[in-house]
Amino acid sequence: MTDKSENAVPIDLKKTLNLPKTSFSMKANLAQNEPQTVKRWQKTNLYQQVLEKNEGQPSFVFHDGPPYANGDIHVGHLLNKVLKDMVVRSQNMMGSYCPFVPGWDCHGLPIEHKVMTTILSEGGDAFEGLSEDEQRLKIRKACASYAKKHIKAQSQQMQALLTFGDYQQPYLTMSKRYEQRVLTVFSRLIEEGIVYRQLKPVHWSIANQTALAEAELEYYDKEDLSVYVTFESTDSEGVKRIFDFEGNGVVTWMIWTTTPWTLPANLAVSVHSDYEYALVDFGSMLSIVAKDLVADVAEKSGIASYEILSCVRGEALLGQLYQHPFCNRQGRVVFADYVTLDGGTGLVHTAPGHGIEDYQTGLKENLDVYCPVQGDGTYDETVPEWLRGLSIWDANQMIADHLQTSNRLFFSHTFLHSYPHDWRSKTPVIFRSTEQWFVGVDKQLKSYGQTLREMAVQSVSDSVSFVPDSGQNRLRGMLETRPDWCLSRQRSWGLPIPAFRDGSGRILMTANSIQVIGDVFAEKGSDAWFYQDVETLLASYDLSKDMQAPQDFDFSSAEKMYDIFDVWFESGSSWCAVLQDRDLGFPADLYLEGSDQHRGWFHLSLLPALAVTGSAPYKALLTHGFMVDKEGRKMSKSMGNALNVSDILQKYGAEVTRWWVASLAYENDVKVDESYFDVAGDAYRKIRNTLRFLLSNLSGISVNESGLIDRDRLLSE
Repeated sequence: MTDKSENAVPIDLKKTLNLPKTSFSMKANLAQNEPQTVKRWQKTNLYQQVLEKNEGQPSFVFHDGPPYANGDIHVGHLLNKVLKDMVVRSQNMMGSYCPFVPGWDCHGLPIEHKVMTTILSEGGDAFEGLSEDEQRLKIRKACASYAKKHIKAQSQQMQALLTFGDYQQPYLTMSKRYEQRVLTVFSRLIEEGIVYRQLKPVHWSIANQTALAEAELEYYDKEDLSVYVTFESTDSEGVKRIFDFEGNGVVTWMIWTTTPWTLPANLAVSVHSDYEYALVDFGSMLSIVAKDLVADVAEKSGIASYEILSCVRGEALLGQLYQHPFCNRQGRVVFADYVTLDGGTGLVHTAPGHGIEDYQTGLKENLDVYCPVQGDGTYDETVPEWLRGLSIWDANQMIADHLQTSNRLFFSHTFLHSYPHDWRSKTPVIFRSTEQWFVGVDKQLKSYGQTLREMAVQSVSDSVSFVPDSGQNRLRGMLETRPDWCLSRQRSWGLPIPAFRDGSGRILMTANSIQVIGDVFAEKGSDAWFYQDVETLLASYDLSKDMQAPQDFDFSSAEKMYDIFDVWFESGSSWCAVLQDRDLGFPADLYLEGSDQHRGWFHLSLLPALAVTGSAPYKALLTHGFMVDKEGRKMSKSMGNALNVSDILQKYGAEVTRWWVASLAYENDVKVDESYFDVAGDAYRKIRNTLRFLLSNLSGISVNESGLIDRDRLLSE
């Protein structure tokens, strides 16, 4: 009978139940508990404890490709860093000694662009009264501060993902020691004889007024104007005799180009010696077109009736001259083996200052490397007056209109095609001839008797493992077709290429002089290039002992040159500046990055490592796909489909996001949506609750002879 009196003591029914007990809480409260976990790991130096446990055991050398020190980490970083952490943890759990040094890529245009935008937005002349060196130093100081801020933020965000690593001593490409080691690598390339300086067409960003490498390009669709232009022969009668034709009319050479803005730089028309070329009567003119393309040209231009008068092989046309359609000069018909019959007219407009193939043809034919386009994308004073100072993009239509007026435009049309863009400004790039520093991939290395291309292709074919296997063909194909590596950039924020030029144009940059500058940078940092004079920088350099140097170099008139290194060369030297410099082991057992790094870090680490050591910097390459939204579209802030990693961690916790990453088939592009983390959270809770049940009942569970839980007994109970 229940006691309902006022003095009755309530019974705590919970205490009457014999429930299992465990300190393992029911709720994970990840967002609240994980920051405390990170602090506890840092306080106890857990990373070092893990390494010490396996010290002396066989090592697994795992190297981190440096993310860029700009902005917060994104979902691509989340995937990459968690996958890397799985490697680090699993190797250490299996007994291997596997240290992991995270790194950051600090120099380069994106940071400088951000900083310059801020400086210029402050109003007034921020550089008033400053010398050029002082202006550069002001920019560099602001860039260094910007990079440090984002390195700190990204480091905290990566640790919030519960990743293991030496975050107290990361590698930074802007550190003094790192910069010195990059120059050490560069000096070895100089010794091998594969570095040269030349006036040569390179990818040029008009928006940022600097040269770009292949790895800095992205391809987007662009609508352009395609023109078919006739160049009038200076000897129509002589050409007609070649074709054995006795009729009347002026003979023209018909070219096709998708870059009308390069026509002011035209110096030649290229044909193929073995193709047949036809003299065609199109009704209003006589024009020379590759025989196999006549019908295609007529159809595209809307001409219903035409007549092929005669045909000859291309070799009979070499050396013929023509009048440029709007510049006061003549051009010449030359041979080029890259001329194809895939489209156009079979006659290729050739401007050696605006294309790699054109440039090579120009070298063979002794043509000038003429480039009338300035760094800002406008024409200089060497073009006709109506084009001077005009943007090349505005000039496209003006040139077409001028050709139409002078009856030199056969026909034109617009078309959509894939076109290279500056990866940072997203603006179209051009080929433009400038003096730059290059690494020659087809120059024979003194120490190995092979070219860098040959060594690279052989290395990825024979000595590097790929996950997935398709990565091998991808990287090998890029190496087989890549051009020489343009090393120099025209910016302020970066590692200076330590070259000097005297009043007579002689250049001093040898292995010895580079090492001297490297020692200066190790002590002072690369800012020293901008505040020390030539005499101070080269105080410990002895010209008489340097057999590579021009012995008549005039130090009294010497000036510093101001090109900086391509940031890919800096990050591509990390095998030396990190693995070798910190005695971590070389080569690495594994590099792990996104599939875009076949073109980037994998590729541009391989080349300098081969030149210096003769071997690849890695034994295996593992690649993962890109993060895309649930519709398969690229994720970006501008499209509104990007996910914020901090928000994900706050809502779901790092353990849930790591659980989700562990479930992925990472080799291909990965679809991601916030709802996917809901699913991962449900699965995580089920596993957690199961584990809690097991722990709370552990005392009543039988184990078998191996010390493992007796599964059959557990299920029966």
